Amino acid sequence: MLISEDQRRSLTQLAIRKAISATAGLPIEPQRRLVRSLIALAGSTPVLRRRVRNNMQLALGPNLPARSESLYFRRLGWALGNSLSTFHCGIGATPVPDEVKFDDTVHLLDRAVSEGHGAVVAAPHWCGHELAAAIVNRRHPSVFLVRQAQSAERMARKLKWYHALGVELVLRPSRASTVRDAAAYLNILKRGKVLFITPDLLADSGPGVEAQIFGRPARFYGGAFAIAAAARSPMLRASLRWQSDSSVTIHWERPAVAETGDRAAAIRAGVQDWCRWFEEKLRANPENWLFWLDKRWSRFLRASPQAFGPQASGPQASGAA
Repeated sequence: MLISEDQRRSLTQLAIRKAISATAGLPIEPQRRLVRSLIALAGSTPVLRRRVRNNMQLALGPNLPARSESLYFRRLGWALGNSLSTFHCGIGATPVPDEVKFDDTVHLLDRAVSEGHGAVVAAPHWCGHELAAAIVNRRHPSVFLVRQAQSAERMARKLKWYHALGVELVLRPSRASTVRDAAAYLNILKRGKVLFITPDLLADSGPGVEAQIFGRPARFYGGAFAIAAAARSPMLRASLRWQSDSSVTIHWERPAVAETGDRAAAIRAGVQDWCRWFEEKLRANPENWLFWLDKRWSRFLRASPQAFGPQASGPQASGAA
């Protein structure tokens, strides 16, 4: 029997509440092992493995790296297991600070922050991205831009989660951003803090900036790029590199900023270049992206045939040169 989207959300929220309640009294390591085992079990079911692989192939083409879907469930198990223990005990009590490390590109982050205009980190929803950002916060005070929850219960849970991460947050309004909202974001950067924003959220047909991703036209919110330009803040990109011991290192890149007097064109070019970078990272390690099972992205990939081929995500394809 098919269930509606509202029923699916209700079941998901019920499962989250039950998982939190059932594991509250467990020590950290049994919590982590339990979640990893459950995710591994889910990943062994043919229907979920097939869904992940199909979405990967719809986005990236048939030639995926070996064991991509298996590694996806391993990354997901690490992220969710550590998230649960962080939620209960706080990130400092978990092994996460020892398992998330910086590689030698961290000097790009340090240098950007030292310039005195804060920094905007535009990173997608990698598996464990908020845990990694919480480790960045220990080095440089950071702020998360977070969406409002749809209910008081979910909002309370969200606030507890970010408190457990030890980070400051600014709530992203459900309506279109106002001048007051923009001033709040700019004030974060004026204080020299690092602002984390995830641009890999599909925008509705009206708002947003058009770009090409996975050989398809799509719309994304350009706020990260507009905020960085308005504050004259450096923009950084972060990706995760998994090691053989199951630890992960954060890799940093600082893209060149195109000099142009046309603000709208600069934002379009920034969004498109970010999409190109994101797709390049996914081609090397598709297992690292959390959203392969995301409903909205799944619908997008199935409903939008590739118009430009899987590699055509650059500025020439979009006209955003």
